[in-house]
Amino acid sequence: MASYVIVTDSSADLSAQMAEKAGVQVLPLRFTVEGQTYYNWPDNREMDPKVFYRMLREGEVATTAAVNISQYLDMLEPILQSGTDVLVLSFSSGLSATCHSAQIAAQELSERYPDRKIWVVDSLCASLGQGLLLYLAVQQKRKGLS
Repeated sequence: MASYVIVTDSSADLSAQMAEKAGVQVLPLRFTVEGQTYYNWPDNREMDPKVFYRMLREGEVATTAAVNISQYLDMLEPILQSGTDVLVLSFSSGLSATCHSAQIAAQELSERYPDRKIWVVDSLCASLGQGLLLYLAVQQKRKGLS
């Protein structure tokens, strides 16, 4: 059985330390405020959440964008090239197109890497719910489960 990497997106609200400790890779969703687009990295490298929420309290409007297919391809392909399988635990399909992007990328990559396994799981939740599912998946992986 090949090893696998767990991938999620930033809607799971993991800090950089949590993601590192869990051994998961996180794709950032994007948000736009004051005409500038930022990526929501777990380490908040592009904008401090305190600044973001202050801007909202001051009346700024923010819009969000899903993780796109290209982002998934860019993250997943090197993993698959290394001979490692992938489990994607995605933001709810009922709230975002992120899961659909993951499914399209997985289909494309499964054709390029037929010997690799790529699972995309629609978490049907976000934030704490998605984070809890991710936590449980990491616990099962640490127990040696495929």
